[in-house]
Amino acid sequence: MQDILSIAEGILGTAVRVEDHRGWAIFWCPFHNDASREGQGGQPNFGVNLQSGYWKCLRCGASGGSLKALQEKLGRGYLPPVSESKPTRSKRPPTQVQLLDEAVSEARACVQTSPAWSYLSKRGITPYTALVYGLGYGIPVPCVHREIMDAAKQSMMVRRDGTWLWAGGVVYADPPTQPAVMNVRYIPDEQLPKGTRNFTPAKNHKSWGNRLQPLGSWRITPGTRTLIVLEGLFDMLITAQKIHQLGRDGEAVAVYTNGASPSAKMLAWFREHNQYEYVLLSDPDNAGDEWTEHLTDAIRSGGADVQSLRPPAPLDPDEAILSGWWPSIL
Repeated sequence: MQDILSIAEGILGTAVRVEDHRGWAIFWCPFHNDASREGQGGQPNFGVNLQSGYWKCLRCGASGGSLKALQEKLGRGYLPPVSESKPTRSKRPPTQVQLLDEAVSEARACVQTSPAWSYLSKRGITPYTALVYGLGYGIPVPCVHREIMDAAKQSMMVRRDGTWLWAGGVVYADPPTQPAVMNVRYIPDEQLPKGTRNFTPAKNHKSWGNRLQPLGSWRITPGTRTLIVLEGLFDMLITAQKIHQLGRDGEAVAVYTNGASPSAKMLAWFREHNQYEYVLLSDPDNAGDEWTEHLTDAIRSGGADVQSLRPPAPLDPDEAILSGWWPSIL
């Protein structure tokens, strides 16, 4: 939900209100004549579903099935009008994933004896890479102090029954201490002890926190010249592993955008950091093509050089690298 809200607010501006109990965020409609920011009866009429990204205006009837379709309909240069009216909702409590170091430490402490260790091995991740990136295992109910539990609840990481939503997953905190983002890749149920996870994840991954910059960028040093940008966590881990094997840690760093739809703030980060050479390694699908296009536009608008590459179809970057492929330009 937080990911969809963040993307929607990057397109439409701050939501007027967020109806958590219904799973909707309400905005002023960007399509009909609403320059005064006063919808029907002085109320906003444009809603975004925080589970699916579906959007609809109850006044003018504009609707669509995804935020990608909304961005395309508005055009990339669209900026929400500045409103003299202030949002009617109080400021949303900030995410508190940066306070979860205690829970992350517990996840890391048990990773080598957990189902995550064999899962990482099957995915080609070496123990060295797992330790460098501080990978952990999502304990269903970690033993943490009350204030840590409260921070996790505010960050929408805990179910009503007390089970954490990272249960049965590989946990990655970025940066490793006082994280801004918590990312989990769910281990398939058949690879977990029975009863580990009492819910069915909607996707094979989930994130919490604020994606203000590419994940993995904490490894950038003054000597870094090249950023290799990927979509997903395992793409980044395998690429970083290959960089280390080649002895190029000092000059190249792998980062990832945590999905095919980078947030507006993350795109701004790429525009502003034009001191690097960028290489984009996309997934071999239509979503990967659109990801490449968005990132290329952002990077070039900041004045940096960027090259885009696709691994041999139908392999994702991590699969291709593990099979022996590596871009000749690197």
